[in-house]
Amino acid sequence: MKYKITFLLLVLISSVNTLLSQNSTDILCRIIDVESKYPVSFATIKFEINKSGVIADEDGEFRLPLQYKTEEKAVIISSIGFETLRVAMSTLKPNTINVIYLIPKVEALSTVVISGKTKSNVDTFTAENIVKEAINRIPINYPHSPHSYMAYYRDYQLVNNKYYNLNEAILENFDAGFQTSKFGYSENVTALYSNNLNKNFHLDSVLLKSVYGDSKIVNKDESAQFNTALENELEILNGHNPIRNYNRRSFSFVDIFRNDFIDNHLLKLKEIKYIDGTPLYEITFVSKDTENAKFKSTGVIYVAKTNYAIYKFEYKMMQNAKFRKVNSKGVARQSAMERLNTLYEIKLEYKAVNEKMYLNYMTFNNRFIIKEPNPFKVQEFDFDPDNKKFYITFNKSVDETSIQRKSRFRLMYKDKKLIIRGIKLIKPNMVRIDVIDWAAGTKADVQKVKSEDFSYKLKRIKDVSGVTLYKESKLLGYQFREFFTQEIFENKIPPSELIYVNKRRPLSITKVNDVDLDIDKYWVNSPLKQTKGN
Repeated sequence: MKYKITFLLLVLISSVNTLLSQNSTDILCRIIDVESKYPVSFATIKFEINKSGVIADEDGEFRLPLQYKTEEKAVIISSIGFETLRVAMSTLKPNTINVIYLIPKVEALSTVVISGKTKSNVDTFTAENIVKEAINRIPINYPHSPHSYMAYYRDYQLVNNKYYNLNEAILENFDAGFQTSKFGYSENVTALYSNNLNKNFHLDSVLLKSVYGDSKIVNKDESAQFNTALENELEILNGHNPIRNYNRRSFSFVDIFRNDFIDNHLLKLKEIKYIDGTPLYEITFVSKDTENAKFKSTGVIYVAKTNYAIYKFEYKMMQNAKFRKVNSKGVARQSAMERLNTLYEIKLEYKAVNEKMYLNYMTFNNRFIIKEPNPFKVQEFDFDPDNKKFYITFNKSVDETSIQRKSRFRLMYKDKKLIIRGIKLIKPNMVRIDVIDWAAGTKADVQKVKSEDFSYKLKRIKDVSGVTLYKESKLLGYQFREFFTQEIFENKIPPSELIYVNKRRPLSITKVNDVDLDIDKYWVNSPLKQTKGN
């Protein structure tokens, strides 16, 4: 689900050498719609020569190893609804954000002849018929032979627009074919080649533990269930792919995609969009009887006009506003309100390779609410007699904007108020306070004064998650699991010498395979932290 960030946060930056100095080994890029000036989410970036590459994130951002620039290669950038673009690596610059513009390619239905029919009877060719045919052709359009995906996988939590606990992996996912159960069949396995916690992003053990615990609440109403109790992050992601599991239950209201999707939704044929020259029907949908229902779903599906292959599927499950229990005080924009209502969201895309459709990317996230077991509080209060300064240490990182006002701090010595000169955050969780007169007009030997001789009161100080000091609170966050294909291997079976992931256990307990992996070819595509205010 990405939450649309105000475009002010995505202002094109011409010179960001200071911020990007830590990424001198990378080429950083952002893809923008030339007409709307908004990011192009999840565009595919492939090297022209070897067809490996990366997927941009939801803000249209991606990174490439700098060494590719010296090799004078080119990348091909494609995305549904846009003209495919070739970009020479020699034109991309390090130590800045390279802005790449894509040109929309969309046609109205009135200008397109659909499936050989004349314009006069376009209306009789319904969205329902297109989707029904697309589902019927899944066994034909998707591979039945063994294949594998070399991919970049990540999972993380997003709280108050900050990333937490970003785990990143390079892995190979083996699939025996659409005729097999993705979870149940023994040869549908995954091998890890790297798996690391990215320490450049926020770490929070409370959020990390919430991933599997009972305190993580998505929704207990059976009409919006997940239908999984697994602890393996990748298998949870795989289980919510309705195309790969078209004949098995995935999630409400899709249920069994082959049997229930059309019956449970109202579909509307919108327009024709293109991907690499292939025309796609864009069909939007909403769940039926949503006005008085506690939950409703919306989404879009893209179906090829030529062979009815499903290229893209987006699905959002929301709670109707009148049933929403999450406090939305202070939320001004409609998009933010919708975000609070969203329980979970799935976005996935397939691409054509030699007349079959292979997974390009999948991202799944769900809302969670946890009770803060360790409230934001003061750990230590100290007076340093040598420099006559006060130090307050908190148990969590402090929101620096919340300590700017002196009125939020009150210091006393022997019942007399100290006049504060300045306040400074000297560590993420430590504040230094300077006063005009530490003794407040009294006579005292500074070397005999102890911290216990002082008292303090604090108000409206917040941690970086927005939690106010000493207040019990509930955190609203979003758990993301994302899979981005970097290379596809057709007709490949799992090698016997590899160690494979236990499908029921977390990825963190799986041993990483010690293999001679070409690091130049596969790399993690971490969120561009310094461009997102983190």
